[in-house]
Amino acid sequence: MAATNHSTTLGLSLWEQTDCPEWADFLQDNQKLEQLAGGHISNAALHLTAEEKQFLSQRTALVSYAGTGSGAASVTLPFLPRKLTVYAQGKPAMLPRSDGGWDVFTEVWLSGEEAAYGTGGITVTGEGLTAQLAEGAFTGETGLYHALNRSGVTYVVELEA
Repeated sequence: MAATNHSTTLGLSLWEQTDCPEWADFLQDNQKLEQLAGGHISNAALHLTAEEKQFLSQRTALVSYAGTGSGAASVTLPFLPRKLTVYAQGKPAMLPRSDGGWDVFTEVWLSGEEAAYGTGGITVTGEGLTAQLAEGAFTGETGLYHALNRSGVTYVVELEA
């Protein structure tokens, strides 16, 4: 005698004490499990590759460095980001200078399909996974100065994959 009740999701046998299970019931339940669970397990499109798992495990990272005041700071990155943001700890995004210009302490770099986009203070290279963080005037802009390697300032680099 087949099971009196069946599970709602997989339709597996749920026997009552008064039921008399038959071999065919077990065989039918096992075939359902093999088809549903086995089909899921063998479907590669439903599962992540090792590369995809690594990508997801590295969605964001923080790196810090101390400014030296000379040229550009070189920072080693744990992975090649799609977006990189630099913040100076304890500083606002911009501060006025005595000459009427502005020191820019927070900048963003974005990886693009054709070329990267940024304000020029950040250069990222895929070889060696490094970022160059500059100190000096913006190209083509008057009164704006990169302040990404100021002596005595600690910076945080936020990376997003």
